[in-house]
Amino acid sequence: MADSYVDGKVREALVAAKGSRAMAQKLLMTWATKDERLLLGMAQPFLKAITGAAIEGVARRGGPSGSSRPAPRGVTSGGLSREALERVLSRMGEDPAPRPAAPMQVATTIVNRGDGAPKGVTHESAMKAIAKAFVAKKVR
Repeated sequence: MADSYVDGKVREALVAAKGSRAMAQKLLMTWATKDERLLLGMAQPFLKAITGAAIEGVARRGGPSGSSRPAPRGVTSGGLSREALERVLSRMGEDPAPRPAAPMQVATTIVNRGDGAPKGVTHESAMKAIAKAFVAKKVR
């Protein structure tokens, strides 16, 4: 089955790349250009999207239907420029850079109490004030 073949090649690439997903991805792309079975196995789940993109490309360039409007030059149908789309696609499969966890912060807003003195308000106290305003409105 193609899936087990592809899975084996992916594992082989990960071992050869010493666990680096980005390097394994590059290896797999290189191997896929030379191994039709690997390329077809990897592309099979995305074949509908690939064929749709091919049809859209021909239609945009004035293919047989000719009824679809072409996208502005340098912009894909999704609104990204070709360069931005290429950057996104080239980063697929890479490990995201680890980000340090941000310390928890209490959201505060400075409001004017009406007497001119600003007061720091937390989210909790703001929600309580809103609830009190609704209760007071119903009582009247």
